[in-house]
Amino acid sequence: MSKSQQTQEELEGILRRYVDEVLNGHKDELLEEFIHPEFRHFTDESALALENDGADLEGIKAGLVEVREKLAPHYGAEVVRWEGDIVHLAWKTSVTHQGYIFDREPTGKSFTLTYTGKTQFKDGKIYRAQNYWDPQQALSVIDGD
Repeated sequence: MSKSQQTQEELEGILRRYVDEVLNGHKDELLEEFIHPEFRHFTDESALALENDGADLEGIKAGLVEVREKLAPHYGAEVVRWEGDIVHLAWKTSVTHQGYIFDREPTGKSFTLTYTGKTQFKDGKIYRAQNYWDPQQALSVIDGD
């Protein structure tokens, strides 16, 4: 079976490994195994005020490291539905505000972000991704008492 003919079950397994091994396991050396060379993300992350948000693999790695250092995230993703080679996801990410992010000094506050997203696969790798999140969800906790 060619990679372009992988089943949704197989693609979901790839996604699970990416979340477990790269996002939560910090095995950035595996990134190329999961991310298509033509990968693009379309998520508006401007509210994070990140220093690194590259389009290539090195930029992606730098962005992942920066987010880990500043938020210590633990990611969870549940499949909502499939639409061809696109999977719609419900994300739940637990974070601790421990570095300068969101244009705010660290507060040490812990909270959970919930948001939706979609990921497209090509040749058995993550090809396109877009998450839909509300920065106010985080800022209301960071700025709250």
